[in-house]
Amino acid sequence: MMKLLLSMLSLLYGTQLAALELPGPLVKGEWLANNIDEVVVLDVRKNIESFADGHIPGAILVDVKEIRIERDINDRNITRMRPDPASFEKFMRAHGINNDSTVVLTHRGKTSGQVTGAARLYWHMKYFGFDRVTLLDGGNPSWVASLEDLVTEVDTVTPGNYVVGDEKPDMVATMEQVRAAMQDNAVTLIDTRELRYHVGLEKKDYVYAHGHIPGSRNMPYKFLNPMKGGNRYFDREYYLGLLDSLRIDTGDSLILYCNSGYEASSAWFVLREILGKQDVKLYDGSLHQWTQYETNPMTTRLAD
Repeated sequence: MMKLLLSMLSLLYGTQLAALELPGPLVKGEWLANNIDEVVVLDVRKNIESFADGHIPGAILVDVKEIRIERDINDRNITRMRPDPASFEKFMRAHGINNDSTVVLTHRGKTSGQVTGAARLYWHMKYFGFDRVTLLDGGNPSWVASLEDLVTEVDTVTPGNYVVGDEKPDMVATMEQVRAAMQDNAVTLIDTRELRYHVGLEKKDYVYAHGHIPGSRNMPYKFLNPMKGGNRYFDREYYLGLLDSLRIDTGDSLILYCNSGYEASSAWFVLREILGKQDVKLYDGSLHQWTQYETNPMTTRLAD
């Protein structure tokens, strides 16, 4: 109703109403409650059946499986990759997005993995030049904490008319750039997986070797949002202290990776959007691509 009223006022007075100003890459539940009629809320989930149990009014469900696609790159089949422009445009339209939409990304807020799904979609949007996007800090529990209710009714999605923007290749690291980074002291490689994967005790079935890329530092993504039941991001001082404790130098270029480029998205959000590091790249293929080539080294030895 509010969107319709604003549109009618704009036509009546022949003026373009000012676009809603985002306070930053993160918003609180109170801000969303005050601006709910002026934004599109996308609720990113793995367990899509849980959406019917409760969500923010008007929120549009996003299945994380729809965020990434399968590609053939250099005669290798790489799954879980970022979408191509046509696929991303189709995705955005199907989820009710126009180029002038203001988008708030939310999640169930119970685990760090749920935060990561929203961060991954945020990264995609930024990669394709869509900047009117923010994350709801703490996800749906933040909405509830602002004394608002979740609902079970699922609204019909009106398709959007979004036209995809230019890609930003400086946000992505290629396999060749990762190889070069192993010999470049000005580039820090960061493995954002849990320690058990970093040291080779376990591996995912779509990763074909144990361990990590030689020389990379370990910053487990779960350290970024360690609280369960209301996973929020922390302030700059917390993350600067964390990086110092893990002996990670962020003074130069950074390349992030994980098993498939999913978990590393949350670390990209922290480093780029909260800490303001400009030269931060996400290795989208990550170890799923890297370990398909026997010439790419892996180790279980911790970096000196």
